[in-house]
Amino acid sequence: MPVDIGSRRLTPTGLPVQVAEIQAGGAMLLQSLVSDNRIAVPPEYPLLTYRESDFETRARAYSRRPKGAEIRSTPRPPKTLAPLIDAMLLAGNRTMRGILRELRRRASAACRGKDLKANVRARMYWLRKRGYRVERLAKDEKGECRPRRIRGLLLVESGCA
Repeated sequence: MPVDIGSRRLTPTGLPVQVAEIQAGGAMLLQSLVSDNRIAVPPEYPLLTYRESDFETRARAYSRRPKGAEIRSTPRPPKTLAPLIDAMLLAGNRTMRGILRELRRRASAACRGKDLKANVRARMYWLRKRGYRVERLAKDEKGECRPRRIRGLLLVESGCA
């Protein structure tokens, strides 16, 4: 069956295409009538006849969003930083700079537009109010920051810069 430029055909999978170009070696360039994609095919590629009655075109090429996405009308509230900060403070042995670095790494989306230092200071304030003890790190003889060990829970605030 001869194939002309501009003729409409069906691929073996049932995709409606239009012959856009026939190249020198006989290879064809087909354009999908559904998605406007162009497909290069060899000369022996089987094309079926296209009858308008066999194929139904839809007004919208793509369906709407799934119904599950429409159920949730309000966006989720952003995750709080408090649990992450508390866990790092209660673990001790971290400087303020280390806590900030780890916060940016773990919760980068929740950190956008927030003053992280103020958040950490606020968590330290509330932990002090609840009876925990916050100590600053002390520099040892090598100039490295080390927490001073105390009995019980150790919360660390950076005294070393």
